[in-house]
Amino acid sequence: MGAITRIRQISPYFLAVIATLFIVFMVVQDSSCTSLRNNRPSAESMSVAVVNGEAITMADFEARVKDFIEAQRQQNPNQEIDDEIIRQQVFDDMVSEVLRRQEAAKMGIVVTPQQIIDVLITNPPNQFQFGKDSLGRFDPQMQWTLVTQPETVKDLLERNGLSLERWKSILLQTEDYLRSQLLQQAISSAVGSVLSTPSLSAAKVDYVRENSTADIEYLALSTNRIADNDVKVSDADIQAYYDKNKEYYTQRPAREIKYIIFPMMPSKDDTINAQKKSIKLSEALSAASTPSGRDSVFSAQMSALRGTESEFTPVSELDPNVATALGSLAPREVFGPLNGPGSISYYRLDERREGVNPVARASHILISTEGMSKDSAKAEAQSILARVKKGEDFAELARKYSKDPGSAQQGGDLNYFGKGRMVPAFDSAVFGASEGAIVGPVETQFGYHIIKVVEKTSIEYKYSTITLKTSISSATKRSIASAAQQALDAITGGEQIEAVAAKYKDKFYAAVQQSPLFGRETPVLQSRELTAWAFDNEVGTAVRRDVKYYGTVVAQISDMREAGVKPLKDVRERILRVLTEQAKLAKLEAQAKQIASAAVASGLSSARGGDSTIPYQTQVGVRNNGMLTGFGGEYAVTAKAFALPVGQTSGAIKGERGWFVIKVINRTDADVAAFMKDPTPSLQSASSKLRSNAFGMWFQKVRENAQIEDKRFAPQS
Repeated sequence: MGAITRIRQISPYFLAVIATLFIVFMVVQDSSCTSLRNNRPSAESMSVAVVNGEAITMADFEARVKDFIEAQRQQNPNQEIDDEIIRQQVFDDMVSEVLRRQEAAKMGIVVTPQQIIDVLITNPPNQFQFGKDSLGRFDPQMQWTLVTQPETVKDLLERNGLSLERWKSILLQTEDYLRSQLLQQAISSAVGSVLSTPSLSAAKVDYVRENSTADIEYLALSTNRIADNDVKVSDADIQAYYDKNKEYYTQRPAREIKYIIFPMMPSKDDTINAQKKSIKLSEALSAASTPSGRDSVFSAQMSALRGTESEFTPVSELDPNVATALGSLAPREVFGPLNGPGSISYYRLDERREGVNPVARASHILISTEGMSKDSAKAEAQSILARVKKGEDFAELARKYSKDPGSAQQGGDLNYFGKGRMVPAFDSAVFGASEGAIVGPVETQFGYHIIKVVEKTSIEYKYSTITLKTSISSATKRSIASAAQQALDAITGGEQIEAVAAKYKDKFYAAVQQSPLFGRETPVLQSRELTAWAFDNEVGTAVRRDVKYYGTVVAQISDMREAGVKPLKDVRERILRVLTEQAKLAKLEAQAKQIASAAVASGLSSARGGDSTIPYQTQVGVRNNGMLTGFGGEYAVTAKAFALPVGQTSGAIKGERGWFVIKVINRTDADVAAFMKDPTPSLQSASSKLRSNAFGMWFQKVRENAQIEDKRFAPQS
């Protein structure tokens, strides 16, 4: 009996899933038909993108964004959610999924339901692995229970911050996720198989390069000896070089904008307003002659100043400054002001309790019994324990000896954990010891632990907070918006953007800035909307946009490029650098040949003629990879080191950034006969290198060649 059949028999939840999906399908179909009948766009008919003719609907996109945000909040409720970043990540992921699915169809690759179920049970992604032991290792039996009988492990789910309903929702999301991952693995394997088969001749070249070395001495006549102003490169030279090498200067569509930023930041009046509120609250608290009076003042201001109430929070989870402040208060006592970045806070301790949820922070060194007897592991643990007690640094010993990869690099630190979260023997040792104690060796199924009890506490605070932030007032926002609109009107009316910016420089710190050329995939000023606008309009068009992290931006398209050959002005500086180097090399040629002749006659060191500014060096172990001390990319020089007979001095060698004269002192050539006798290891190594990059390079080309229409910022009809 297959795994999928067994699971359906064990858990009626799968029937509910099928029924739910059917209902959702019918609802979607019905709503789509209704929308068509009403001739109004709906979330099902609107699209956020079209990928090679296949639409990604607004409904699917928004549902994915919602799931992503909910998952992040479940994992870290206190983390600030950046909606814009999440929406872009989801968009990119969905486009990639469509492209992978389309390419898989071309290759005949299919992912079966059986594959998905097997992975979900035996090797699920990390975000679905809640069946773990105390050291974070995956427990397949617990995972089976979580998937097939989640009702029986509600406590485990709740300890991981999940309700039963939320876990079932996560299970519903896994099918598409795993299908996508398995599809990528299959495509990656197929692409890797095709693109990671090196030829015997290529593997031989790599083998010879990696296993041949030469010891050389050399002179280097660098182009740095000549100043740029000492050579002349004419406009005609640049034009001729450009005309000859146009094929190397291709470009994709690109845009460039000039922009003025009106920062969305509090004005001086806004800052003063927050300070006034703080002073007023401080004066009211000071005027109250008793703790109960200050409590009453605080309670009265909680609503007016939008205060917040926090439930019992372990002291280990609080900001250290806040924990210190609350620790000094009696219940219903008020503390403040406490200054923070851009804020002033006041705290009231509502209630304090101990003994309900004990937590500890500990570090450990694990000596595993894998690969050695229990007696040997215990003896090693006792030896390390003795070293700790003599004063050796616990963290350093943990990094060196601990076999727990999750904590060893953190000096053995396990952070805070609640009572009952670790395996029984470990848990008892920690919570039975005093703070600061070193205990062990403690035996568990994982081996022997030496444990350092860093901190123990069960203190929790329930408290209220009034935070006065220096926020932007409505008046300031209106002032910024008005100034930005006036700037836009002036630019649209024909004024130069530089002149317009000068009018607002003092008040709003506005100044004209210019972006580099950017493509469709680049979020200029971190704004995809601004990029989309730039590609949908012509040079000279201006717009006003509110851009996150920047403020209100007034932008004008200053230049545009279409697919084809880059214009000379875009590559002129690059060509100038190339031709300048070539001119310097030409100017040094006669001197280089003279030095080479002297080197043959009297040796390299003497050939300098007493000029110590000409570097003379000996380098051992040179490979044919272009690398010399102080120089990179000098392939002509390193190639000569493997072509020149040992003991012979070369002539003048023209490099990329100078002229060189070399003498081969010694050389070790690769054993080509050994390679030809058994080329398999070299072929496997070459194949591994190719395979590691194959999928990424291939998929980048797939995406570049795809027809992707981003419709998120286009008006929907």
